[in-house]
Amino acid sequence: MRLFAAFAIASFLLLSIVSVDAQDKSKPDNQQNKPNNTQTAPENPSTRIEINVGNPTNTAPAQAQKQETTRETKPITTGELLIAAITAVYAFFSILTFFAIRRQAVSAEAELAAQSPWIMVNIEHTPGMHGRFLGTTKEGNNPEVKHTDFIFRFECANHGRTPALITEKRANLIIVPKNTLPKNPDLNATRVFDSRAEPLAAGKESQRKKDEYFSAPGYQSLDEWMVLYGVVRYRDVFGRERQTTFGYEVTIGDQIERLSGYPKYNENT
Repeated sequence: MRLFAAFAIASFLLLSIVSVDAQDKSKPDNQQNKPNNTQTAPENPSTRIEINVGNPTNTAPAQAQKQETTRETKPITTGELLIAAITAVYAFFSILTFFAIRRQAVSAEAELAAQSPWIMVNIEHTPGMHGRFLGTTKEGNNPEVKHTDFIFRFECANHGRTPALITEKRANLIIVPKNTLPKNPDLNATRVFDSRAEPLAAGKESQRKKDEYFSAPGYQSLDEWMVLYGVVRYRDVFGRERQTTFGYEVTIGDQIERLSGYPKYNENT
């Protein structure tokens, strides 16, 4: 920048000198050959050129500062305002579209759930086999093993709006100390007692009731629970695999009551 300023000043000086020399050459020869005793006219103040040669070091920063100030104070054009407005409108409508799609997805999922089958499992004593059977078993030289036996009747009902195909029924009978029942049922400990495919129409109960024998090791004491729990797996008309868990307590008086306070034992998914 300093070199440019020096070059500009030098050019200006050179042009000034050339201009003055041209003016001198344009005078008539008779004026140049006048005797020396002739009084020379004073110089015309208008042709006098004064050049104030500044310091290039001071000129360059001033020009740079002026350019920088010009860039900083550049006004916003109409085109930039239009682009910003279009971008804001696009973002606004994008947000509206996102929430609309989300509402539609939630609504579709809710509608699908409302149209799905809902299997409930009811358990009762097999007619003529009401109550428990206490027994012992001895195999070879092994000590006797006490066990409590029941025969339960299983019945499924479809409370949904579409048919279902039951594919598997599993259950387990256990004796546990009170208030020690796990919050989540151990479905891996259950055994399959019915693997036959069973179609179940909407709003209908099983036409084929299932009686099954279950045995739990030991005898139930007053501070223990007798619990029968399990799962029924089925497929809905949309091809999705679903299941319903069930859990019942068999009281000391052999009443079968659905478990309360354990939602995972009576859940439809």
